[in-house]
Amino acid sequence: MRLYPILLLALLLLGCSETKDPSPPPPNRWADERLWPVLEAQEYRNVEALCALLKDSSTTVRSAAALAFASVQDSASFPCLLEAISDASSEVRTNVVFALGFIANDSTVDRMAELSDRERDSTVQRAYRSALFLNLQRRGKFKELSPLVNHFESSSGQERMRAADAIRRLSPTLLLNDSAVVLRMVAEEKDPEVKSVLVRALMQIPGAKRQDLLLAAGKHDQPLPLRISAISSLGFHPDERSRDSLLAWVNDPIPAVRTAAINALHNGGVFSNSGSYWSVTENDRWLDEWTKHRLHGMMAYDRSSQKKAAVALRTDTAMNPYAEAERIRARSMVDDDYNDRDLEPLLFGDQHPAIKQAAFGIMADRNLWAMTVPRAISGEMQVFEGAPFWHRVFSSGDAGLICAAAEKLAGKQAGTLRILLPAAIEEKATAVLHPLRDLEALLLLEQLVATRDELPSPTAAAPPFNHPIDPVELRALKQGQQYRVVTNKGEIIIASDVNECPGTSLMFDSLVSAGYYNGKAFHRMVPNFVVQGGCPRGDGFGGMPWTLRTEIGRKLFTAGSVGLASAGRDTESCQFFITHSATPHLDGRYTRFGEVVSGMDVVWMLQVGDVMEKVERIE
Repeated sequence: MRLYPILLLALLLLGCSETKDPSPPPPNRWADERLWPVLEAQEYRNVEALCALLKDSSTTVRSAAALAFASVQDSASFPCLLEAISDASSEVRTNVVFALGFIANDSTVDRMAELSDRERDSTVQRAYRSALFLNLQRRGKFKELSPLVNHFESSSGQERMRAADAIRRLSPTLLLNDSAVVLRMVAEEKDPEVKSVLVRALMQIPGAKRQDLLLAAGKHDQPLPLRISAISSLGFHPDERSRDSLLAWVNDPIPAVRTAAINALHNGGVFSNSGSYWSVTENDRWLDEWTKHRLHGMMAYDRSSQKKAAVALRTDTAMNPYAEAERIRARSMVDDDYNDRDLEPLLFGDQHPAIKQAAFGIMADRNLWAMTVPRAISGEMQVFEGAPFWHRVFSSGDAGLICAAAEKLAGKQAGTLRILLPAAIEEKATAVLHPLRDLEALLLLEQLVATRDELPSPTAAAPPFNHPIDPVELRALKQGQQYRVVTNKGEIIIASDVNECPGTSLMFDSLVSAGYYNGKAFHRMVPNFVVQGGCPRGDGFGGMPWTLRTEIGRKLFTAGSVGLASAGRDTESCQFFITHSATPHLDGRYTRFGEVVSGMDVVWMLQVGDVMEKVERIE
């Protein structure tokens, strides 16, 4: 009986005590202070410090250090990575193998192959297999179809996609020699995403069976990645059936399909009946301005349609500067009276950068063509005649035009470049360029100058670390933080990967919070590849007065991945892209800092010139 009061008192005390809530989980893994030395060493590309961290007593630290080497990608890390490849933790070994795959040379590959035979953990074995294949593919070691087919047939997921991508990139000769195998693989493949990659190999293979496969894959009931790959492939070795189908798909509701169909018609040189293009523009249920102007430009190959197109392009103007840029290009093709006097004010005036780029492209091509036309003067004199145009462009102070000019002249002989880009003009061009904001222009000029001066091609050195990460802000940023991208076509929700790409995720969050992306355009759309935007200039040649480090994590580029554009390693800035479909060739080369969680249907609807009306953080 004495026990009862004691129990009652205990229960009363328990009832009166406060119930403590469990501690909330940290927002992201960088809340662990042990990982900050890893991040600092990664940002400063400090191989020695990372090698020391590979020997830390904590598995968490060793694993993070091993993964950091995937971002650093420095061959100086071979010794310590090969030592760490025998770590007791399978997680550490997996990350070590992953990092080695990006930098391994022949002897390292041999060592990895030897160690993979001894590995007993299935996860690490898969990491070896993936890393070795990726490394050999990037270094161009696959010279036959059979090893790629073997890897394809014995793999799953992104590895099958990677093998399919390697197959479609083989030389036309190899694909033609084994065309029966490739045709069988396309016909039997059930995964539409993998099939969409394999279908691209059919660009190189002519024949009726190939046409049947492509026309079936391009039908409206097929998934979009497969449709667009098939449509793109039809632009090679076209026949009458191809042309008719492509013309029908030009008026598809999806902009990416329309653009792919136009590109295929152009690539295939299918101009035998330009009047058909005019009928498409007259029945324009879905046509946007950009597409319609592109079609008008293609009518240059038929005199009867050309006149109608010229009249339409003279009288029609576009409100969207990107559509207006396409109208300018189209008019230059069909309107014989549209000459350099009309284009000069657009090129050197106060126009939108997209319009300036269009005018430059037309004038530059005309200028280069004039240098090659046989005349009663020497070739050198012809180059001298064309030089004032290039001198004026390089002296314009416009970083985008300098980039475009350098790209146009790439591949020209040293003697020509000494006339078109003499040292005095080079000095004028570089004097106005910011060392980081205009880094792409500086790199292109450096390459052009090396060719001009007959020097070895320069090795592009990454800019020094210049964009420190605020530890307080990073620790507060939630893994999977979501953002709403409101476009004129609808809303897209993306989530950032703070754990694997902390610097990039924090930069994106900061720019969004500052309202930077509001009103920015999507200046680039490549069907079945990416849609890209966020350029401060609007033509793809703009950046910020700082750069970010390339951040490589374990997640791969699949449909809806969000990545950063760059001009080379460690040159990333504010421009981002969203992938239409799996893009394995980007893995390990570009920063993948997020993914679309809803709104992929909107991503597919985006066309060049569409606008991010507002980008906001979802609280």
